[in-house]
Amino acid sequence: MEDQDSESPIKSVRKALDVLEAVASARRPLRIGEISTRMGMSQSAVSRIVTTLSKMEMIYQDAESGRCYPGLGLAVLGAAALGRRNLDRISIPIMDEIASRTGFYVGLGRLSRGKVVVMRSLPTPIVQRDVTLTVVAPVHACAPGKILAGGLADPAVMELLTTFGMDPITDRTITDPERFLVAVEAARRNGFALDEEEGGHDYMHVAVPIKDHNGETVASLSGGGVLAEVRKGGVVELVRALNHGALRISRELDFQGEIPFNIEALDGEVELAG
Repeated sequence: MEDQDSESPIKSVRKALDVLEAVASARRPLRIGEISTRMGMSQSAVSRIVTTLSKMEMIYQDAESGRCYPGLGLAVLGAAALGRRNLDRISIPIMDEIASRTGFYVGLGRLSRGKVVVMRSLPTPIVQRDVTLTVVAPVHACAPGKILAGGLADPAVMELLTTFGMDPITDRTITDPERFLVAVEAARRNGFALDEEEGGHDYMHVAVPIKDHNGETVASLSGGGVLAEVRKGGVVELVRALNHGALRISRELDFQGEIPFNIEALDGEVELAG
């Protein structure tokens, strides 16, 4: 194992990022020794990196257990990464409009490192308390994931599922790759996807694609919330509002085509209300 002091600054930065990635992607908090084993680095080198990252709040190390957790500083950086690009600038006012009109969360979703990162707008009547404005979700367990996977070739989707796994979130989460591909194909064909308690008990979301000037799916527009409230509010109305909003955003991105939209397919997917 190389000692970090003898390495170039670039290699040191790379190893720090690798340690951060190991902590962030682990399914449980890791101790220094576990990180050392995974990374093939000395415990002293890992300890120095963790100490440095802890000072920047990129990693939090519990004083009693010694286990390492992703730090809140990552949330600050993540927030800074959202809302500043052209897609964000175009989408945010449209998202706010749909959220206020429907009364549901509305989210802009993108793929990053095998996960779906969703930036949410809130309906104005909701008190902004105990609310997460940015959500990271597994591709296989959410409606935006089905839409975003629909922008990939099937072999790329399979590779993504193999790499990041399909752990069950609820007893309704899709955990079979072939079944997920069927759902993705339905999303491509119908122009929308939904998840009903696949990513959380008593929650339902629907999502539609946003296209760029090349006709590629670059993001998803989604909405939803508590299952009973979504059904009461009208699933069809929500899907129509999202489709209209996504088309507006896509037009701003110079998309000139049409997005498939088979609203009748909802009859076979969900028990509609109102």
